[in-house]
Amino acid sequence: MMAINTDKLTVAMLSIHSSPTGSLGSVNTGGMSIVVRETARELAGQGHRVDIFTAAGDDHDQKIAVLHENVRLVKLAGKPAGDIPKGELYDHLPRYFQALRNFVREDGRAYDLLHSHYWLSARLGLWAQEEWDLPHMITYHTLARLKLDAGPQETEPLRRMQWERRLARACHRLLVATEQEKETLVAQAQIAASKVGVVPFGVDTATFRTLRPDTARVRLGVDKSAALILFVGRFVPIKGLERLLTAVALVAEPENIELLLIGGDGAGADTTVRLRSLAARLDIGDRVHFVGRVAHADLPDYYNAADLLVLPSYYESFGLVVLEALASGTPVVATPVGLVNTVIRNGENGGIVEKPTAQGIAATLKQVLQHYRAGHMSPTGIRASVLKFAWPAVTQRLGEQYRQTIEVKQTKLQGETNEFHPS
Repeated sequence: MMAINTDKLTVAMLSIHSSPTGSLGSVNTGGMSIVVRETARELAGQGHRVDIFTAAGDDHDQKIAVLHENVRLVKLAGKPAGDIPKGELYDHLPRYFQALRNFVREDGRAYDLLHSHYWLSARLGLWAQEEWDLPHMITYHTLARLKLDAGPQETEPLRRMQWERRLARACHRLLVATEQEKETLVAQAQIAASKVGVVPFGVDTATFRTLRPDTARVRLGVDKSAALILFVGRFVPIKGLERLLTAVALVAEPENIELLLIGGDGAGADTTVRLRSLAARLDIGDRVHFVGRVAHADLPDYYNAADLLVLPSYYESFGLVVLEALASGTPVVATPVGLVNTVIRNGENGGIVEKPTAQGIAATLKQVLQHYRAGHMSPTGIRASVLKFAWPAVTQRLGEQYRQTIEVKQTKLQGETNEFHPS
């Protein structure tokens, strides 16, 4: 068996339902897409080669796009994932795997490791693991059981929960972003805790940095005197936007508050229409501004213009927007989800909503807003609280997880060999 040079790996990343170049804030494109894109870029900078395979995107997208030196995005042939209801995407996986198989045969590149993102990719990744006998690591990003337990209006197929357990047992290693996710996964899949690595996601500290708030507000055309609250994310029930709007209504008077909502699927989308209607019923329609989707590179102006970011979610596996806001020097008010308890320090860089209701969000929002506007939290200090999450450092830890995944595979193979050829 030839040893793998773990300093120069060739990695196949599977991100079937979501493209790293998709429109952020749309229903299938969020934090996971950023994680895939940024880790691929950093891995390439550290000497590795990465191919990202996706079924998302439009029919006219080119088959192979070079995102960075040593990073390719490969669009698998077949009906685009975005045109298929998510609940039906599982049935299309065999065709996507055939497209993957064809590409690998024609392209001729050999891979050292598979890294599947989300359970649908992991199901396809298991076929690849078995066919090419490759080490396979999975990052689920969200777990169906936790979503169902936490979120209103959430539905997940039984098949997903079953496959999350089966895949956890079949792959060589799992990677999660928080200790809570690790505990849940170990209990759910009944696997050894040593099989699960914990590495947080990261933030681009060069892009997300402190800017002059007044300058950012001028560029965005925002009222300089208003208390500006920001939400960035998908418009789905689990994000808690309804209770955010209710919270804003509770503190809107006598405060001069404006709420910017970034994300969603356009002005005509059902979710946007419902949120507009709710804002009108709460008599804050003139205070809530639906910005739509914003390019990731343009978000720093919004973070710096805002007095604070609010994350009102019922469930997050991590919460990348928290890191982006803090790296921009902007305090965060958040429910206790994902990484929030790890990074938010009450009164120093934001506030944790201990009672995650509209009333609880309103109380914490008002307290942090007053504290920040009184100058008790400095942008420099807020930014310093998350510098350890810079992508280069985080990706170094990811590389170590890759090495462990390969070692597990090699150890298992050696054990199987010993069974047939005892010494």
